Amino acid sequence: GETGYGKERGVVGSDVQGARSWCIESGFGHCVFALVVALALPGWLMLLVFLLLGARMLLKPAARSCRLVETCELLSSTKLMGDDELDRLLDQHEDRQGGGFMREGRDAVFTELFGRMDPGYVLESSDRECLHNLLDLDSDGRATRDLFRRSLKLWYPPLRGKTALIIVDLQNDFVTGSLKVAEGEQAIRNTNALRKAFKFDLVAHTRDWHPKDHCSFWDNHEGAEMYSIKELTLPDGTVTDQVMWPRHCVQHSHGSQFHPNLDIEQSDVVVSKGLRTEVDSYSGFFDNCKGSETMMRRIMFESGVTQVYVVGLALDFCVGWTSQDAASCGFDSFLVADCARAVHPEPDHKKLVADFAAKGVTVIDSSQVPVQRNFNGETAMKLARKLSQWRVELLATSRSQAQTPDGGPAKAHEEYKRKDSSD
Repeated sequence: GETGYGKERGVVGSDVQGARSWCIESGFGHCVFALVVALALPGWLMLLVFLLLGARMLLKPAARSCRLVETCELLSSTKLMGDDELDRLLDQHEDRQGGGFMREGRDAVFTELFGRMDPGYVLESSDRECLHNLLDLDSDGRATRDLFRRSLKLWYPPLRGKTALIIVDLQNDFVTGSLKVAEGEQAIRNTNALRKAFKFDLVAHTRDWHPKDHCSFWDNHEGAEMYSIKELTLPDGTVTDQVMWPRHCVQHSHGSQFHPNLDIEQSDVVVSKGLRTEVDSYSGFFDNCKGSETMMRRIMFESGVTQVYVVGLALDFCVGWTSQDAASCGFDSFLVADCARAVHPEPDHKKLVADFAAKGVTVIDSSQVPVQRNFNGETAMKLARKLSQWRVELLATSRSQAQTPDGGPAKAHEEYKRKDSSD
């Protein structure tokens, strides 16, 4: 379905220049204003007003503005090529006779890209083969012009470090309802504050969206007790321990709606999970047996995201699983602990950090957002391998296996043209 994602919001050179000129013009304007006010007053009062207004209005806004300029320059500076420069490089190495890019032309592009990004990184033969496979899907030795450009831009621009915020399950039932998590409303306040403090390139909300006969509901199992553990056989034949949860987030119910205090923008994406009756889905990426996948990974890749920040409820279940799957999918995954709350809080913060670190997730607090990304050849190849693996999996997965609830404008909390696993 149509998802409503992909709007790029970033800092460009003109913004930096505008911020710098504002710094100068604003400081001069404040100086003139302070001088005019001071001259209208007599004697010592004139001097006092000039000192107070002049010092406060001239210096502090200018200092704030110059810090803004420095931040803009930091965000916009990169060792990577811009889109126009990348296009010129592709034009230079395209095979003019047959159209598209032969292996030699692609090799030249790879060499120049890595030389610009990380001169000390040596492209091994396995690296080049991975890149060729990523960009030559039909393995005919030639990548068409359009395919090569699209494939290259799927891999290369994300290295600039686009950011995504995944807000996990901030729904009524988890905040004030049948499966209330302690301090859930504080998690909402902290999440709202994080969004105001930093502008993410993409914001996605996950939501539990269970059918009435979902396997995790205790009252769907005769003799089961609430919060007990019951062995269930998953669709792939494996046996797992399933928590018997209270009935929660049933499709179209009040409990399934996002909490009214949660800030939601029209451009936000909604990804539903837990739609299949026979298996639970803690993660915003996959169900618990990884037999079906949501649209989350595809949305992230196609939006050029490399850094994922995960918040919401509950830290020891859906937030944790989502952050771990984000890491396993090749994203830099950060769990923002002060914007999440747990069903069973871990009293030892160091243990919490170590446990998540072992699974590829970095635990931070909101004051550390954004985490500066390290540009190097190893990072580029890590992403290329993940993209190549994802494409293979995508081609191998039939539509009947894929659970693909779509996203869309989240503000209206509407259910869009969702494709069930049976579609």
